[in-house]
Amino acid sequence: MGILDREPGYMRRLAEYISSKEGCRIRVFTFNSEQDVASYLEKNSLDILLVGQSMAGEKILNWDRIGQLVLLDEGEGGEDGQGPSVYKFQAADGVLREVMTCYTKEKGEPLRRPHHSGKGTVTGVYSPVKRCGKTIFSFVLACVYAEQQRSLFISLDEFCMLEELRQKGEEKDLADIMFLYRQNPEGGFRQAGMFGRIHGLDYIPPVTFPWDLRQIRAEELAELIRWAAGSGGYERIVLDIGEGGDSPLELLDVCGEIYMPELDDPVAAEKTDSFEKYMKTSGNQQLLDKIKKIRLPCIRLETETAGMESLLWSPMESFAREIARLPL
Repeated sequence: MGILDREPGYMRRLAEYISSKEGCRIRVFTFNSEQDVASYLEKNSLDILLVGQSMAGEKILNWDRIGQLVLLDEGEGGEDGQGPSVYKFQAADGVLREVMTCYTKEKGEPLRRPHHSGKGTVTGVYSPVKRCGKTIFSFVLACVYAEQQRSLFISLDEFCMLEELRQKGEEKDLADIMFLYRQNPEGGFRQAGMFGRIHGLDYIPPVTFPWDLRQIRAEELAELIRWAAGSGGYERIVLDIGEGGDSPLELLDVCGEIYMPELDDPVAAEKTDSFEKYMKTSGNQQLLDKIKKIRLPCIRLETETAGMESLLWSPMESFAREIARLPL
């Protein structure tokens, strides 16, 4: 595998990761210029060449002695027909996984580009009823979508129940993301190490401190979500809309589709009825019309053993596939 990019530090870190990964028998070469690659190819060949989007000229795209050329997408669009690409600014394991997917695809098969036309779909999951399975369903649904689309999951609960999604190491939580986005929408949103990644799904770790969520205005968050679904390159964004923070109406408005889990008990029914009456009297019938009520399957979260892994082999996963209209 060869790597050609304008950022020597990026190439070095990615090469070190691939070379040190246990069980990964790939020899990695880094190149500082197009001429370096051309000289190498005079007597050698490469199975895979990763090329930074800003360096992918017409000559490079037509080089011989390269098994598979993969662009490192920098989120700046690019011309159609340049071939398969992976998003550059993600964790190294994500880059490697997506590159190997490209490499193992049958030659000539069209591949999905991480960057798209800016028309990503935002799916919201909201309910005025607590303990209805909202967070579990929204996470599993996002994982299902991530199998075929570049997807992002955001939980807006004050206290996230899913331990694996909480902030770890150098990851930034939602409050950090909003701070960076306010300073520099495009650069801040794409900083390396910003997002977590699990089962092929990008996620923004939920707030560490609940009062941080209360300081984020709904219109600010809606703006960030619109940017992520447009210039950010995400084809699907799933929002777990909680009770914390600002009014949910602004967030519901940014959603193309909304699912509302229901419970079969009188108290839950009264809360749902009260919410619907409020929406009608406050002039939000249009938002109400986007909501689809659902009854979630009953599951047990094995927090002490399999954790979130158990969710992806549960009735909730089958239910999410039916909602997403994807095969089992």
